[in-house]
Amino acid sequence: MLFRGPNVHDARIAALCLHHGVRELWTVDRDFSRFSGLHTKNPLRV
Repeated sequence: MLFRGPNVHDARIAALCLHHGVRELWTVDRDFSRFSGLHTKNPLRV
C-alpha cells in the first residue's frame, strides 16, 4: 500500500500503536480503519 500526503501521518501513528501493543485507537477519523490489527472506536458515538 502506498501512502501520500496526510495518509503518511496516519500510517506512522498506526505503526507506532501496533509496535507498542495498542490494539484500539479512539478517533473520529475513519481513515484509520484501513489498518488491519488496529481497531478504531469513535468516542462520540453512543
